[in-house]
Amino acid sequence: MKKKKIKISWAAAAVCFLLLLFGVTLYSLAAFRESIRLASHQDFAQAESYGAYYALISENDDTLLWNSIYRGAKKEGMENGGAHVEFFGGRLSLEPTVQEKLRMAVDAGVDGIILNWDGDAGTEELVQEAAKEGIPVVTVLDDGATDVRQCFVGVNSYHLGQEYAGRIWKLLQDMEENCQIQVLLNSGDTDPGKNTLFLGLRDTLEELAGKEGKERELRLDTIAVDRNDAFQAEEAIRRLMVEDPEEQKILVCLSEADTRRAYEAVIDHNRVGEVRILGYYESRQVLEGIEKDIIDSTITVDGEQVGRLCVQALTEYRNNGHVNAYLPVDVYLIDQSNVSDYLEQYEE
Repeated sequence: MKKKKIKISWAAAAVCFLLLLFGVTLYSLAAFRESIRLASHQDFAQAESYGAYYALISENDDTLLWNSIYRGAKKEGMENGGAHVEFFGGRLSLEPTVQEKLRMAVDAGVDGIILNWDGDAGTEELVQEAAKEGIPVVTVLDDGATDVRQCFVGVNSYHLGQEYAGRIWKLLQDMEENCQIQVLLNSGDTDPGKNTLFLGLRDTLEELAGKEGKERELRLDTIAVDRNDAFQAEEAIRRLMVEDPEEQKILVCLSEADTRRAYEAVIDHNRVGEVRILGYYESRQVLEGIEKDIIDSTITVDGEQVGRLCVQALTEYRNNGHVNAYLPVDVYLIDQSNVSDYLEQYEE
């Protein structure tokens, strides 16, 4: 009888714990939704004194690049047209997803959205909903939903491939004949620009080899990486480090996150000097990797120029009902010769 009572007590305790856990979960969800509602309401109220209210939405809003894009967009909005640009979700203790931020923007009835495309089907549905509500959307750096977005502000993909090819060719001069060049592409990417980038890279390498009369065989491959799943992405990059450990590699990373993952994997698997990394965009960790000569270089953009062009595109569309479907931005190479200039911006 005593044992039976103990069993019943344990069962009652377990039930109470589960009920408590369920209650805490419900409370947390309610608090999160309320914080989103209040943030949207406060931002909208603040923007009433401006001519327009634009939402800037990105998954990675704590990097040097995105802070620079925000500064450029905010400055352009204030100086030309009196638009208020808000970095959506940045002030919340729990970082919302891109789709949650989009939901906030549509519900708040913003006048325009600047969106870093994440390639998710749910994101496209929300962009289509924004279009039905008459909210123009400008995609930035990564493109998608081309049938409903108004403009893409980003890099000419073929030109970007040429830039990578030039850097790869310089690295190849000091590497073994069997060096393998691997380009990390997002397996879920619907942006055709990435294929154009690969063509630009391949064509330029072949052209450079022909000009110098070299018979060197180029081993150029693409590797699919699922960037929507951080664990899968890390595993894919880890496998590249442990496969053919005696072989030299050049990894071309087409996202800031992949650049960081490759940097960490090279250190973890002791492949420094054997695997050379060409990165994309910038963050403190990426810049420190270049300073230590673990990352060879990264290609980035003028963030403030990007932000200005995004606001200009939204303003032109709202004023005239049309805008160019594509606005190109300039690209810049960061390597050991100039990385200190970029790192200084983190000390400001």
